[in-house]
Amino acid sequence: MKNESLTLFIPLYGKALMSREGIFPDATAERIVASVDYDFSKVDQSRKLAIYMAMRAAHYDRMVQEYAAKHPDGVVIQLGVGLDSRVNRVQATLPWYDLDFPEVIALRQVYYPETERYHLIAAPALPADWLDGIPRYTHALVIAEGLSMYLSETDMRGLMAAFRQHFGETEFVFDAYSPLAAKLSKWKNPINAVDAKIDFAMDDPSLLEGEGSECIMNSDIITPDMVARLRGSDALRFRFMGAAGKSFYRIYGYRLT
Repeated sequence: MKNESLTLFIPLYGKALMSREGIFPDATAERIVASVDYDFSKVDQSRKLAIYMAMRAAHYDRMVQEYAAKHPDGVVIQLGVGLDSRVNRVQATLPWYDLDFPEVIALRQVYYPETERYHLIAAPALPADWLDGIPRYTHALVIAEGLSMYLSETDMRGLMAAFRQHFGETEFVFDAYSPLAAKLSKWKNPINAVDAKIDFAMDDPSLLEGEGSECIMNSDIITPDMVARLRGSDALRFRFMGAAGKSFYRIYGYRLT
């Protein structure tokens, strides 16, 4: 697998750990970690990181649930999906497409068989010619969880242009490091263990705004409802992190028309 693809085992491990503790229910992650042929000693197994990965996933889960309620005729597309089980965790009946590199999709097929509603796409996010295989829905939710940092600003703009051209309206949601956090990550970041590199970072949503692109969400990842699930030193740590580090890593949403 490419170095960027190997990062999929970081959130997988974190969600499995938090699921075992009842903080973030993800039975599929637990099952995969117990059965997949991978040495998890190669990934950062810090408790803080595991909680953070679960928080990030919970944030996206909630967005998908809200989107499905508002747009019953829409479609969900996930880029760089790895082995995430959102399609199982979220109660939604929308058409759903999960995309990743062919070697990742080959592994994913073991755990996530395709159905009439659920589809796998074995392709890199760019070039976006894979969109030709998806109907031109009037509304789409595109999620890029843990992906933007491995792309470039040009790549991000290229994806957004492709979505505008293909769908009537798109909500494009992704998480991104700030430029300062990207610099600091050279010394401390779990992706360093698999030699992945950060290319894209931003802290000003207007960077990607323009004709047909409007930022509609700029959100902390650490939310009060998730902190409330924690106890003791975990709760104290994340209350502090939420106050001190909220500008380092955020989730952004854009409306593309």
